Amino acid sequence: MTFSAPCVSFQHTCVIVLSPDSVIQYPAMVHDLSSTYSPSSYMLVVVSSGYFIADAADIIFSGYAKASWEFLLHHVLVLWCFLFSVFTRRYVAGAVVALFVEVNSVFLHTRLLLNLAKVSHTSLILKANKALNFLTYVMFRLGAQFYITWFLIYHYSSLDFAFYFLTTMMLMNIMILIYFYRLIRSDLLTRQRAQNGVCKLALD
Repeated sequence: MTFSAPCVSFQHTCVIVLSPDSVIQYPAMVHDLSSTYSPSSYMLVVVSSGYFIADAADIIFSGYAKASWEFLLHHVLVLWCFLFSVFTRRYVAGAVVALFVEVNSVFLHTRLLLNLAKVSHTSLILKANKALNFLTYVMFRLGAQFYITWFLIYHYSSLDFAFYFLTTMMLMNIMILIYFYRLIRSDLLTRQRAQNGVCKLALD
């Protein structure tokens, strides 16, 4: 694997990470995910939609569709919501809040780039990135997903197309919980097993 694909994803992340700033400038979006938005937040959704289309096309035409089916499924789930928002200008605020996950993606992509660069697992920068990756996963990825899910459930009777978006969010929630388990297993449980092994050797 080369650095090109992770770097493109990282660049997209650095742009879309402006989504919290859009909400700070127009806080009404947090309270009404279905109908409020600003011109800058709408453009964020447009740019992000373009990235997901390009990335999905790259995966398919480069021959990695079978190996990367999880990424393709994720992109499809995102796109059928984002493109709906782009063409109808509905739920733009919900899409912007969903882009909060890109704060975590900064550290997720940095982790991948560090691994590709063969940075030592004992490196301080890798350990710091793992800690920030875990923290932002909980705050921005799980937090954003579950807030949108709560909003759709709480306002279900008064929202148009609520079933359409809630079904998508439930599928996405299952995916991010699976990824969260993998993250815990790779970054926390593996380290714990290694520490237990060292202790066992010391006792022996």
